[in-house]
Amino acid sequence: MDYGLALAVHRGKSKIRFEMTNEDGDKIVLIFEGRISREKLMQVADLMELYGGLSESDRQEHYFEGSKLAKLARVISKYFPVTYFTSREAVEAYISEYREPISLSTTSTYLARLSERGFLERRRFGGVIRYRVIRRQPQIPDEERYTQRFESYDREF
Repeated sequence: MDYGLALAVHRGKSKIRFEMTNEDGDKIVLIFEGRISREKLMQVADLMELYGGLSESDRQEHYFEGSKLAKLARVISKYFPVTYFTSREAVEAYISEYREPISLSTTSTYLARLSERGFLERRRFGGVIRYRVIRRQPQIPDEERYTQRFESYDREF
């Protein structure tokens, strides 16, 4: 994945141009003009991550550092490593950890994204949606999947 970035500022007006090209040669060009907030840049970073098609191993732990999404993923891993939790509980944990606000709607959106990306399991219990961190099982090579036979066992029978 190739990324390009150009920044131009003209009399108080900002203009940012992002270019992304994947392995197939497909190209996306995004141009932002006007007021560019950190939140808008984080949304572009999320798009770049989605478009980039990270490998399965990268997808679990790779989020843009410093973004609310990355912080939320860290908080979830720390506070709820094996238990189910609600979006409201995730908000409380985030605020407790970082001492900065995050809205319930933003948290719900990020939890849905983390679920779609395979980081979280999403379940509905009655009228409540709960999430849990997905723990990947280590991959066992094919030859080790079957029980091994011991020569001593074969000799006895």
